[in-house]
Amino acid sequence: MTSTLGRSTRHVPTDDDSLDPERFRILLGTAARVPAVTLAVVATIVVTTMVVANSDLTGIYAAIAGTWLALHQVTLTIDGTSLGVLPLLPTAVLVWQAARGCASAADALVENSGYALDRQDVSRITVAVLAGPLMVTAASLIVLQDAASVLPVTPPNAAAALAWVTGIYLVAALIGIGSRVWRPLVRYYAAPDWLVLAFRPALRVLLGMFALGGVVVVAGLLWSWNVVGELLARGDHWTGVLGLTVMSILYLPNVIIGAAAVLAGSTVHFGDIHLSLFEATGGDLPALPVLAAVPSGPAAAFWPVLLAVPATIGALLGRFAAQRTLQAKADGAPVGSADAAWTVLAAAAGAGLVTALATWVAGGPLGVFGTVGANWWLAGILVFAWSGLLGIITAQLLVWREGRLAAAALRADTVVDEEISEDAADEAEADDTADREADAELEAAESETPALEAPVAEDADDADADDEEESSVEDTTAAEREVVEVDGDEAAAVDEDEAAEDDAESLEEDADADDVIDAEVVEVVDEDDAEDDDEPDEEVANKAEKGAD
Repeated sequence: MTSTLGRSTRHVPTDDDSLDPERFRILLGTAARVPAVTLAVVATIVVTTMVVANSDLTGIYAAIAGTWLALHQVTLTIDGTSLGVLPLLPTAVLVWQAARGCASAADALVENSGYALDRQDVSRITVAVLAGPLMVTAASLIVLQDAASVLPVTPPNAAAALAWVTGIYLVAALIGIGSRVWRPLVRYYAAPDWLVLAFRPALRVLLGMFALGGVVVVAGLLWSWNVVGELLARGDHWTGVLGLTVMSILYLPNVIIGAAAVLAGSTVHFGDIHLSLFEATGGDLPALPVLAAVPSGPAAAFWPVLLAVPATIGALLGRFAAQRTLQAKADGAPVGSADAAWTVLAAAAGAGLVTALATWVAGGPLGVFGTVGANWWLAGILVFAWSGLLGIITAQLLVWREGRLAAAALRADTVVDEEISEDAADEAEADDTADREADAELEAAESETPALEAPVAEDADDADADDEEESSVEDTTAAEREVVEVDGDEAAAVDEDEAAEDDAESLEEDADADDVIDAEVVEVVDEDDAEDDDEPDEEVANKAEKGAD
């Protein structure tokens, strides 16, 4: 389907507002589709029922007209008995079909014109969806007026009939067209966010109440299954059993709405029967199997516990509103502190209003039983009170709790940041101290005296020197080199004078022990070294003596 939103920025409406053939075809289909289909179905059911019952077809038109009015909740009077409690399921189907027709017409007009819906298009669709049903209703009233002379049928109030039909299809138009234009309307009128957010929770409250009312009805039918079987057995034939079953299904929404009203704390009246969570008095009921779910009384002691149902639904409403408000705050949207409470109040008000309206429609006069149904205004007030009060309390508690948790988390983060900064400062100070100590140790190590340099071994001029002297010279040189490789930080400096005295004593001991004849020691140097270095003879002689040692 083509969307009706966002086209006004691409297409500018034309000045020609005339009803062209395509628009006329769309509106004509909207006006005729639902009435034509409904009349075809009603005529088929009425004719089939009369044929199966071997009834005379004389009053077939009156039966079709009466059925059409009954589908639109118009009170009928047959043989002096008022029938105002009419099944809601067919009416709900009609509203759904009409709403779909309005939505389809809105999409078709947008597709045809190329721009968004304006007020004139909305008015045309609304008039179209009302025109067809109102014409059929007027014809039905005329048929019943003519049939009243030969049949025991009293024509209904024409104003009431037209009002019912108009109200039903206005609701359908509101739902169908509103589903296409509610976003532009919200932006145009700058509706507050809490009002827009209240629609979905209100729908959830209604669905929750009616769903739990259905659970109660099913539990009552299972509890009274024997009574249901006895009522079905009164049909005497399969056609009678089928008829009772179909009628029970059609009236099931009425019973569910009454059960939801009782769960909220309201009271249901059905002739002499008064039913609530606190009292239950028995009485006569119509022979309809679905009514077997109505308890005969007295009220059980645990019934008031069922008040936890609307209380729980109200708490869930508050939880939903609080979550949406907190999420909007997390997203950075401008949300006020009271938006959650306003959302709950708006949703509760909508749910209470729809509950009161549905309870009122589900009831009505029923012959000798009088007015049948729940106290509609009390049901609406109680649904609003339960969902609104519990919802506001829950929402405010959750918002307050999340605020406290957020504040505590912020304080914890602040403390952690301070501790991290203090630890970083301590680590930086420790690193500076370690660097200063390392620099001091490095300076001390550089200032120490380096170890003794290893002497340069020199060879004697005499080519006939012993191999033992050369090996002793190499061993001595290696030993001295090992002494030199001691750690620079801890090695002790050796004084040159003490080393010279030790060498002299070792020479004297060697001379006495081995009686070695002193030979002339000749310094062996490289030619390059000889050219560059011109050492004194005494230094060369001393080095030669050390090498000999």
